Amino acid sequence: MRHAARLRLVLTAGILPALAAGSALADDIPASAYALLPVNFAGSSRTLPGERREERLSSERALVLSPSLQWLTSTDLSRSRLEQPYPVRAQSLILSTGPRIRLGNTELALPFDTGREASSLSREASWSGSAPRMTVALGPSDKVKLEARVSSRNDPQSSRRQRSASLSWRHSFNDHWSLTAGLRQERESDTLETAMTRTDETYASVEASLHGGWRWSLASSLANSNYGMGVGAGTARRNRSASLSLSTRYPLYDGWWISGELRTRQSWGEAETPQAYQSGGLKLFRNF
Repeated sequence: MRHAARLRLVLTAGILPALAAGSALADDIPASAYALLPVNFAGSSRTLPGERREERLSSERALVLSPSLQWLTSTDLSRSRLEQPYPVRAQSLILSTGPRIRLGNTELALPFDTGREASSLSREASWSGSAPRMTVALGPSDKVKLEARVSSRNDPQSSRRQRSASLSWRHSFNDHWSLTAGLRQERESDTLETAMTRTDETYASVEASLHGGWRWSLASSLANSNYGMGVGAGTARRNRSASLSLSTRYPLYDGWWISGELRTRQSWGEAETPQAYQSGGLKLFRNF
């Protein structure tokens, strides 16, 4: 009994406080600090009959610096072939990198994008830009996202700048249904801003995750574009458009997915006959 009492005294007075102090010290250094998460690769192929075929290979990697800070890097390599009116091949490479910060209910991402494109018409173009975005969770079912984008594009014929801002709201009814609605304004101009295009757009979508792995999305948008604005520009032209799309995605096996999309778009220009466009396609891709 005396030995048991002494053992309890030693544990209480010496060993247990030391273990607690060591545990508190370990908690100050997150186990996930400086962890490099596995690379996520994805490849896809999409064909629009008689018009366009594209192949894409993308990768994503996250470097966890702390529980609230990650450094994200993604690459996207694509190749396309346009069959009409004559064959044109193009290749592009896009790199995006930057931090993502979580502060309570707020998430802030600050990516920097750069890319280069080359085509069989001996034309090359390069672009760079930044797209900071902030997402705030208003509750368990609602999120608000504010995004701004600034980019510039250079090719042998011109140099252009694009700026846009958007505000969207997402509401989740339950684990399967959600609604998203938002506003976007985009401006595109040359470096001297002698010609400018401004587009104001409203959009909304309903997403559903059904049993069996099916995912469906019904999206619509209304846009109003003004062309030819800016210093020294002539009379601005206006164009309105409306679009509606239905897309689905379904898991096959061993990491393979198949997705499809149907889209219709109608536009109205000043003193022009309304035009309608329909498109659709299937995409097969796999995460490696």
